[in-house]
Amino acid sequence: MPAARPPILTLLQELLPWSLDRAEGFPRSHRFTLTERRLNHSLDALDLALEAAFSPGALQGIEGKKLALHRLNLLLEKLRAPWRLVHERKFVAQQELFFAIAKIDEIGRMTGAWLKSLESRKP
Repeated sequence: MPAARPPILTLLQELLPWSLDRAEGFPRSHRFTLTERRLNHSLDALDLALEAAFSPGALQGIEGKKLALHRLNLLLEKLRAPWRLVHERKFVAQQELFFAIAKIDEIGRMTGAWLKSLESRKP
């Protein structure tokens, strides 16, 4: 039976299209810089979550999962900064910023819990 799909993947797949929709109202001069950065970070985060979810479960796989999750944590921090910047520039409303940061924070908490569960496993 296949492994259950981690909820992190669902959250990331909810955040991506929502982020794309927010980009439509950006001024043309910022659309390709700030939007591209946020979306690339979001896509990279999804890639890392997929890597952690579906890499082999052997010892080496656990280390690979840990590495992917540590990289995902760093990427989530990198994703928060552009969201704050687009809010400061008034490209998104405060509610939109709160929604995005809340999703990112929830993904971060799940990532931390996942890491903790992997680190508690004995080789």
